[in-house]
This record gives sequence, structure tokens and C-alpha cells, in this order.
Amino acid sequence: MVYEYKGGWSVHLPDALWAYRTSSRSATGFSPYSLVYGSDAISPVEITIPTARIAAVNDLEWDTKSCSECRLLELEALDEKRAEVEKRTALYHRTIAQAYNRTVKPRAFKQ
Repeated sequence: MVYEYKGGWSVHLPDALWAYRTSSRSATGFSPYSLVYGSDAISPVEITIPTARIAAVNDLEWDTKSCSECRLLELEALDEKRAEVEKRTALYHRTIAQAYNRTVKPRAFKQ
């Protein structure tokens, strides 16, 4: 769908940025949001219509200690997630380079 906003595009910019930052990338398999904060983002729709992930968390009784322990576990797992991203990115770059090298024809220029 194409809309003509006639100068009102800035109203939709936060929504577009949210979608971009929380979408998984093909090169890494993770979203930029999850790589920065260590957990997946909760979309505004999930707050109004709870998904299974949100319902499971809402049923638990949270205190300060359990929240901090859970967050520490997420942050410790973040290093492993980033190491996995480095491996996937290297593999992605090799795959792209191989595809490019197959299509490029070498040329020699005369001096």
C-alpha cells in the first residue's frame, strides 16, 4: 500500500524505527534490540492482547531479587548471543563474497 502523506511522514517515523530495530536480520538471526538489551522487545500489541510469552511472565510474582537475578542471567547469556552473531556474520560475509566472486568476470586493462 502506498499512501500520500503530503509532509506528514514524521508522524510515522517512530513506528518505522521500532519495526526496523526489533526485526531479526538475516545476517545475524537476531534483532538489533535484542543484541543491545539482551532480550526481545515487547511490542505494544502484546501489552493489549497478551501472548503466551507475556501471560507466562504476568502469572509470576516478581520481587526485586528475582527480577535482578533474571536480568543478570539474560545479560550473561548476551555475551554468548553476541559470539554467535559474530560467527553468523562471518559466515554470511563469506557466502556473499563467494556469490559475488562467481559472477564477477576478471578484466585486464592495457597500460
